[in-house]
Amino acid sequence: MDRFNVRDPVRDRSGNVAMMSATLLFVVIASAALAVDLGSIYFERREAQALTDLAAITAASHLEKAPEAAMVTFTDNHKRNIVLVRDGQTPDPLEVTGVEGHLYVETGRYLRSRDIKPDLRFSVGGEPANAVEVRLRKKPNLYFASAILSPPVIETVAVAAVTEEAAISVGSRLVSINEGILNGILGALLGTNLSLDAMDFRALADTDVDLLAFMNALASELKITAGTYEDVLAAHASLGMIVRSLSASAQGSEARAALEAILASPVGAGLAVPLSLLVDLGPLSQLAVGQESAGLNAAVGAMELIGSAAAIANRDNQVQLESGFGLPGLAKVTLKIAIGEPPLNLPWLAVGERGTITRTGQTRLQLKAEILGSGVLRVITLPIYLEVGYAEAKLRDLVCEAGQVSNVVVDARPGVFEAWVGEINEQQLRNFKARPVPQPARLVDLVAVRISGTARVMSGNMQAESLNFDRKEIERGQVETVDSHHHLQPLVQSLLSELSLDIDLLGLGLGLGRGSVTSLLGEILSEVTEPLDSLVYGLLTALGVRVGEADIRVNGSYCGRSVLVN
Repeated sequence: MDRFNVRDPVRDRSGNVAMMSATLLFVVIASAALAVDLGSIYFERREAQALTDLAAITAASHLEKAPEAAMVTFTDNHKRNIVLVRDGQTPDPLEVTGVEGHLYVETGRYLRSRDIKPDLRFSVGGEPANAVEVRLRKKPNLYFASAILSPPVIETVAVAAVTEEAAISVGSRLVSINEGILNGILGALLGTNLSLDAMDFRALADTDVDLLAFMNALASELKITAGTYEDVLAAHASLGMIVRSLSASAQGSEARAALEAILASPVGAGLAVPLSLLVDLGPLSQLAVGQESAGLNAAVGAMELIGSAAAIANRDNQVQLESGFGLPGLAKVTLKIAIGEPPLNLPWLAVGERGTITRTGQTRLQLKAEILGSGVLRVITLPIYLEVGYAEAKLRDLVCEAGQVSNVVVDARPGVFEAWVGEINEQQLRNFKARPVPQPARLVDLVAVRISGTARVMSGNMQAESLNFDRKEIERGQVETVDSHHHLQPLVQSLLSELSLDIDLLGLGLGLGRGSVTSLLGEILSEVTEPLDSLVYGLLTALGVRVGEADIRVNGSYCGRSVLVN
């Protein structure tokens, strides 16, 4: 009888390889499927980031329609199942909708500063806007693992910023030139004796210098050989250094000759200019000294810069002049000038983006003229006090087309002014925290006749006026004037037309009544209104200010391409 071999099923190991192979094959197939899906997610994320980057660049180039511009980028690349989420909307989670992705677009301000951490440089809603953040949340496709896994949500973020800058300045022009007045006034402000002629002043008024070339020459004067323009602007320069730097950077021989004539005698001894009150270079201040700007190139007027620098240098001084200035009908004129700092220490010329502001300083002028009369009014004293507030220019908008500036809009307003015929306390002239209160002036003080008078003219609260500069106007350095619309006549003429008189006839046998005295006084004063107006306007022009008016210039502009910054 045959015996059969019966295998112990517990101890039998045959067939294990097949079972293990089957199990391993399932793991391998599942792993391969998962690897395919992970690889797909990786490539989808790369594609999403590339589109997000492109959408941010496009949106930054169209800040006024940033959400729509970003959305077009996706639809043009055949991503049509993306929903734009507007402000205030709360969309349903992607996991429970049939939508492929949600697009979020927010404008704000990006600050290019090494002192700020990169992830903190963009602020949503910051003004003026110069950047866009685009964020995409989307569901990737799962080809094999969708039955066992929920697809993760991909999130990509990009920030792009655009550089749109302009240089703006506020001041006054030399419309007409009286070299005698300008030599006396500008010479006193510069602390030297000037003897320039009308052609010299015209050459300075017509000459522009490159702003960075001037800054390079100034850095050389200050012995700054390394560092940035920010280091230069942190320094104080003498008026002589500024004039020499202008001479080194000026192109025209006539202007250089006029500048050398100014330097023929010591200039500005003891007068220093905090350069940060003169110029704000904005983003250009981060450039190394000597480095050329890849973007904005700004020009600055030589005469404007000299006048503004002299005004800033004398902000702690009370400048006094005493002369007849060769003006007809005037025996003697005494001038006292006080100049205040611009509010918030804003400069005369500034480079920056939308919202950049530049201002002039406040100016006070006390003038006392001794007028040659006739008869019983042989000597007349006319005291005038003038106060001109700061003028302001603000860069409101800058329009770029095809990478070039097409239009720059500047909101500008002249300084509020008040003028009196009256006497003031001289100690109050320099105190800008309090306003002097002029008292009636004694115009004639003789044995037989005493005449007191008072007058006041002023501008009201003025609204800013928008000035538009196109590309050609910017290139040729055109200056636009904004005025108060309250001041139609020359200042002295306006004051004298408002003059209120108190006449006391003390003498006997004069043969004159009050009407005759008033008429005679009016005739004498009318002969000196034009010379006195010429004197006042010449003085203010040298200081870079004007009564009831302000001259605005766009010194340069630049439209850069939008670039990724984060």
